[in-house]
Amino acid sequence: MGGVLTTGGNLVFWGTPEGYLQAADAKTGKIVWKFQTGSGIVAPPVTWEVNGEQYVAVVSGWGGAVPLWGGDVAKKVSMLEQGGSVWVFKLMK
Repeated sequence: MGGVLTTGGNLVFWGTPEGYLQAADAKTGKIVWKFQTGSGIVAPPVTWEVNGEQYVAVVSGWGGAVPLWGGDVAKKVSMLEQGGSVWVFKLMK
């Protein structure tokens, strides 16, 4: 798992090795949203605000190293692309 990001709106975002960017309510811990990016997330999400709109972005992609690792991690993510993408989402008010 990459890093964790907490927003001023009490959302906690994090990525998973299986490729999910997830958001949970910071007070209850309940997952309120998740999105499959298509490749593992090992980088932390980032956030910024422009003209009163808040955005969250994350880089998705294992790169070429995972197949070389072997073992449980490689098996767990073998169905995902190695790829590399940047996903950006606007938070709703």
